[in-house]
Amino acid sequence: MLFGATAASVFLKNCRSSASILMSASYECNVEDLFRALGWPKLKHKRLVSTSIIMYKTVYGMTPEYLRSRFVSRDDITSYRLRNTENELALPQPRTNYLKKSFSYSGAKLWNSLSHDLRSAASLNYFKRKLRRHSFE
Repeated sequence: MLFGATAASVFLKNCRSSASILMSASYECNVEDLFRALGWPKLKHKRLVSTSIIMYKTVYGMTPEYLRSRFVSRDDITSYRLRNTENELALPQPRTNYLKKSFSYSGAKLWNSLSHDLRSAASLNYFKRKLRRHSFE
């Protein structure tokens, strides 16, 4: 790996080079335009999709216990029911940025931000299909 470069920046640089070659474009061309023309999702979108899939597997018991133990269902800590809170996770209260960047916080926050229909998908394949059309904005 290059000094001072993160894996994500190296990956993005390689994607940019590949897109430039495939589209016969100069390296100065806008990378978002190239990705859009090729139908490639942004790296941030790919991360959110991957995290959402891991969260689905975690909530529905398809992951090892050490990962499931990081999350607590909202229903387990309160009896107060609100609309569309089914399958929501309790969000730990972060006191530091370190916790905000942790998987236990960011995963639970992402999971709770998904629509009720998406969170209650009947199967993993159905969840993935619906997730492809989901906008994370």
